[in-house]
Amino acid sequence: MEHTYGEVNQLGGVFVNGRPLPNAIRLRIVELAQLGIRPCDISRQLRVSHGCVSKILARYHETGSILPGAIGGSKPRVTTPAVVKHIRDYKQGDPGIFAWEIRDRLLADGVCDKYNVPSVSSISRILRNKIGPLAPAGPPPAALASPRSTSPSGRRGQMRPRLSHILNFL
Repeated sequence: MEHTYGEVNQLGGVFVNGRPLPNAIRLRIVELAQLGIRPCDISRQLRVSHGCVSKILARYHETGSILPGAIGGSKPRVTTPAVVKHIRDYKQGDPGIFAWEIRDRLLADGVCDKYNVPSVSSISRILRNKIGPLAPAGPPPAALASPRSTSPSGRRGQMRPRLSHILNFL
């Protein structure tokens, strides 16, 4: 008695959820596409979902590879000590700077490229956890109390109405 594992899709094909399609089937998908067969027909013939066929063909056209991506693992760290230092410098130079403006500056100044620049949420986390408040607690200076912020590049941030302004309209 043969022990197979996996589930059966709507087309009658067997798959293991979360696992890549075998390379032989991936190769056959690309071969059939190169013969001019439509993805929907490849899907029915090989009993592989249309989404899977489309994804494999898109990856092949992008990279030239039929191999699946890595499963699990971790992403490379983008918050190196040098990046954290630049974020700290930007924040000290302009305490009202937004995280998205810091991200833009990291790119513009060549500290990071589009592949390793931290996300806005990562920058916010760095500001909150690694840098913390830069000024002593107390009322903010008049320049920082403004609802608009100007970054060192001269661009203005989005309007951020204060709660008191919103409550006045209610």
